[in-house]
Amino acid sequence: MGAIVVLGDLLVCAVLLLASIGVIGPEPTTRAEETAAWQSAGKLYLGWLVAGVTSFAVLRMPMALIAHLTTMLLSPVALFVLMLSPVLV
Repeated sequence: MGAIVVLGDLLVCAVLLLASIGVIGPEPTTRAEETAAWQSAGKLYLGWLVAGVTSFAVLRMPMALIAHLTTMLLSPVALFVLMLSPVLV
C-alpha cells in the first residue's frame, strides 16, 4: 500500500508543479497570474497533504501515513536540489 501512496503523491506533486508554471492549463502571462497559479497550487498541495494525513490516521494505516508524509514533505526539497544541481556543477 505504501508504494501506491508514494506513486500517487509523486504524480500529484508533478501535476501541481506543472500547473503552477503553466505547462498544464493556461500559461500565466502577468505577475498577478503567476502569483495566483502558485497560490492555488500551494492550496491544493496543502489540502492533499492534510487530507492524506487525516484519512490514513482515521483508517489506522501507519505505513501509508508515513509514506505519505515523507513523500509529500521530501518531494519539494528533492525538486529544489535537482533544480540547483546544474548550477552547482
